[in-house]
Amino acid sequence: MIIKILGLLDIISGVFLGLGYFGFFKEVALVFAFYLLVKSIIFIKGFASIVDLITTIIFFLVIYGINGVWVWIFVLWLLQKGFISLLG
Repeated sequence: MIIKILGLLDIISGVFLGLGYFGFFKEVALVFAFYLLVKSIIFIKGFASIVDLITTIIFFLVIYGINGVWVWIFVLWLLQKGFISLLG
């Protein structure tokens, strides 16, 4: 059950990362950036958590207006990870 909740939160995080790219809902994106930071520190032993930590850095860059095409790689990362968690 907890994996499905974390998967849903990953999907929502990916959506807000994408919206943050366009300058929308940056305050809400900040909340999900901290969520990813805490989750990646708790589960730091796994590869996915290390990528989540990098995604957190990308989240903060996007919130402060530093955007690039590479942001979409991390949006896709969060979305696919979330969907896989929901299916599992």
